[in-house]
Amino acid sequence: MNYQQPQHPVPGAHLRPGPQSPSPADLAAEPQIPVAETVESLLDEVDRIREQAGDTFDLAALARQSELLEKAHDVLTSALAEVDPR
Repeated sequence: MNYQQPQHPVPGAHLRPGPQSPSPADLAAEPQIPVAETVESLLDEVDRIREQAGDTFDLAALARQSELLEKAHDVLTSALAEVDPR
């Protein structure tokens, strides 16, 4: 039986010249940071702040949520850059 590893899509692969299937090096590339765990913990903290603020308008809470969301964005952007540095 010829078993092959499932091929995962690679961001930007459709823009590369030549064959459109990802190489084993592309499939083996793992982000250097735990992306899912990091983003999940940042979003959990955003939710905790929202719950603590309740129905009140808290400018400091909004500023902190904004900061956390920017960090999550930076983590995701860095992870994408590692996968496809172009």
